[in-house]
Amino acid sequence: MKLPISQKVVGNRLIQTISLAELLRLVGRSGVWVFIPLYLLAVKDASYIEIGILFLLSAVASIPISIFGGNLIDKIGRRKIALTVPPVLALLFLLIFLGIHFSLSTLFITVPFVLFAPGAVLQSIVDSVIVTDSTDEMDRIDAFSMTRIGANVGFSLGPAIAGFAVTYNYSILPLIPLILEIFGFFLYFKYINYNEGPHQEGKKLLSFPRKDKRFIIVSLLVSIAWFSVGPWAYILPQFFSRVDLIQYSVIGILFAANGLSVVILQLPVNRLFYKFNDMTKITIGLIIYAATFAFFGIIRNEILLLINVIFLTIGENAMSPASNSIIGKIAPPEKRGEYYGGFSLLNNFMSPFSPLFYEAMLAYLFRDPVLLWLIIGIICLILAVSIMATKKLWITQESTSSPIADPPGGRTG
Repeated sequence: MKLPISQKVVGNRLIQTISLAELLRLVGRSGVWVFIPLYLLAVKDASYIEIGILFLLSAVASIPISIFGGNLIDKIGRRKIALTVPPVLALLFLLIFLGIHFSLSTLFITVPFVLFAPGAVLQSIVDSVIVTDSTDEMDRIDAFSMTRIGANVGFSLGPAIAGFAVTYNYSILPLIPLILEIFGFFLYFKYINYNEGPHQEGKKLLSFPRKDKRFIIVSLLVSIAWFSVGPWAYILPQFFSRVDLIQYSVIGILFAANGLSVVILQLPVNRLFYKFNDMTKITIGLIIYAATFAFFGIIRNEILLLINVIFLTIGENAMSPASNSIIGKIAPPEKRGEYYGGFSLLNNFMSPFSPLFYEAMLAYLFRDPVLLWLIIGIICLILAVSIMATKKLWITQESTSSPIADPPGGRTG
């Protein structure tokens, strides 16, 4: 009997550990990401532009971590970095808790919120390197899909839990990720212990694969793709709250539906698109995002919004594993930290402009939601066309390594 995912991946202890850790992290972090901006809007009287600047600063703070952190992983090892990040993040969430519980200066909330992003980026890089180390090329889409399923189980629970928690007391919000980061540390301490190869003590911490033109082209295209779908992460909760006048608990349920849909649909989407190369999957994802974004401008009914969120998930499922997989295909084994760090660097050069750009759009166009979301959808379509127009620059190399002979799970069932 064929499994919908490689049996070798399912039985991989490292992949199991990272998937469980992602689940736990996202239970806490997703609530903070969705509801801290709403807390600042409702309690601290922040403006849309100020929230955009907050996200901008988060992304800017992540830029040096992207390049420095990736090379640091190659230099001193995956496990040391993986064990260092959770206690630091737990401390940041403690500061947010103190700021909210004791009504301290807004800086107790905004500064840790900004610094939380670089830590999460470093954690993402080291997890991607560990996943790539522990799988072969044919199993990598399955492996990244499995970790993403774990993350989205957490994401399906986090906003729903947080949505109800904040109706009681906002200070509960940062306590959840604080506790789960500590638990994640012990999980990594016990299970992330493998032969990762010799550390590169002489490696430069600011090294970047600037001579690899294919890497540069692919990374820029993927980074711009994620820029174009930024409204989902940044302005949609505020749009639901301030324009659609949806209650926080319902917003939490809508985001929970997204996470649950990822879990249910990720493997079927993998099978549906398995014959396509990674960049084409990203293009398909952008087209689906464009359509669902356009519908957000039209739909006011909560049931129809829920259905639209589920359709949006198909675009997410097409894009996300492919984005990670293609970098692993390009990166030499001894430079995976450098390449994933370099990709993160380029992505974070783009991402600072995403929240500010879309928050400004929301501020000026919130009275015309049809135009707002139509423009956002057109941006996604333009990028999808751009990726296919540059096909000759990346298709030759990628096509030689894309798994098209067997569907996911077909080789091990």
